[in-house]
Amino acid sequence: MKKYILIPSVLFAAFSISSCGNGESRDGDSLDKDTVVVNEEPKSVFADVCKGASNIAVTIKDYKYDMSGDYAFETGNFEVKQSNIEWTNDSNAIITLKNYAAGDLVGDRKDDQVDIVIQLFARHGKDVAPATYKHSATDMDYSSFTTMTTSKGKVYFNWQIGMDEQGSVKIDYIEADQACGSFNLAVEKPGSKQIGTVRLNGSFRTAE
Repeated sequence: MKKYILIPSVLFAAFSISSCGNGESRDGDSLDKDTVVVNEEPKSVFADVCKGASNIAVTIKDYKYDMSGDYAFETGNFEVKQSNIEWTNDSNAIITLKNYAAGDLVGDRKDDQVDIVIQLFARHGKDVAPATYKHSATDMDYSSFTTMTTSKGKVYFNWQIGMDEQGSVKIDYIEADQACGSFNLAVEKPGSKQIGTVRLNGSFRTAE
């Protein structure tokens, strides 16, 4: 969309150097001779790249490692109500997503109040930027370490030799206090108290 501002014809000559001939704008729009085109402010990159609401699915069950009691949490709609990004430096950032409002956490945390905490690491001279961050891949340019804070303790994507790799976090946009991307994280070994079943999948964006 363009804004049009009318100016007196006596000032038209001052703009004639930058205007197109035959009363047309550079993009072909037909304009009056006394009209100057002023472009709107560009749309934010965050709004352009990070479209749509978060669509996060979480499953935690059969997980006992370092927990203070039995715990299970499953949702196909983890609604991000709070978020923040903490920057240690250009190559280390922590994104926290919470599914409850600030005033809702009073006293002990409820079983359905969960924090998703994503640590992002960039190495070998690179900065945190849009990329795929493989879980616990400390030898790669980009890696991540994701946990979930619950009422009974912290949940990790624990792993044992012979299992499929835990997965990754994909960052589509990150800047200051805004970010979006997607989760592709899962471990599943119900017979192991250390691993249990822990899944985190779907798209996310920080709260506006």
